[in-house]
Amino acid sequence: MRRIWAFTLTLLLVGCASEEPEVEVVEEESTVTIRSIGDILVHSDVYTTARTDTGFDFSRMFEPVREYMQGADITTANMEVPVAGEEFGLSGYPQFNAPPEIIDALSGAGVDIVNNATNHSMDRGGGGVVASTGNMRERGMLYTGSYASEQDKLTPRIIEANGITVGFLGFTYGTNGLPVEQEHFASLIDDTLAAQVAALDSQVDVAVVMLHMGDEYAPLQNEFQEETATAALDAGADLVLGGHPHVVEPFAGLVWYSPGNFLHGQWEEPTKVGGIGEFTFTKRGDDVTFSGARFMPTYTVGPPISYDHHVIPLVEAAEYLDVHRWMADLHERLNVEVVDYL
Repeated sequence: MRRIWAFTLTLLLVGCASEEPEVEVVEEESTVTIRSIGDILVHSDVYTTARTDTGFDFSRMFEPVREYMQGADITTANMEVPVAGEEFGLSGYPQFNAPPEIIDALSGAGVDIVNNATNHSMDRGGGGVVASTGNMRERGMLYTGSYASEQDKLTPRIIEANGITVGFLGFTYGTNGLPVEQEHFASLIDDTLAAQVAALDSQVDVAVVMLHMGDEYAPLQNEFQEETATAALDAGADLVLGGHPHVVEPFAGLVWYSPGNFLHGQWEEPTKVGGIGEFTFTKRGDDVTFSGARFMPTYTVGPPISYDHHVIPLVEAAEYLDVHRWMADLHERLNVEVVDYL
């Protein structure tokens, strides 16, 4: 925690008498840095590559960007798929289910909390939700948006860092037409969103709302994304993080409409460019202010070029795509400071 203390001493002499020194104290200041990565989309070729003689190991897939994921007070990810494990049948697109070892890898790379409210939350039904969230709890991973029970949903997701409390909520636009058997299995974007955000805001210094929505593969946000993000901000959200389009979309002050993919098995070049967003908040006394954002682009090495799935900084991806063209596009389109490395 960074502390700034300022003292001004004034000594007034009147004849031979003196007054007590006048002391001015500036309130303590601290900062919290949040980094966010995009969609963890565990296609079948991703978990096949991770398979070992004893299970699955995804950790090396994050190794080239681990230091940038870890270099924050809090790091978030969009857990696009259930992690119910082999007893529910592993599968990729269109109805996903991944090995829970992906959570071990995310945790080892610095991720503290995931949004698990996505269009794939119900891919293994309510039993899959219970198993998936159970696997996350066993591994010490916080999650928000899709819950095992009503009591689980009512438990606030709050992380304290440097004396600043940060709370999290997650919501999705839908579940690909699959029934949400019980409301807590998937928090939907509906008319209850504002009240839930306001309730969280009353408990924390910084309220982060993760919204799974948007048009897939669209480079810009749509009207529904803008309206929903505005509703969350109006209700008290301090930061809105998107997900679902699988490509990077712009920042707009306290909103990031889509971080794109992070780890996945999709083939198209735009889906391979993702990144790590960084957001800093400063607390002075009871006041918390947004101090700014930065973005470090990444590239996911994968098919059809290679099945050695791993994530690298975009500036190190010249072997795979035109880095200069992509960096120019991101600088022009994203409305944020774009950096080679965080």
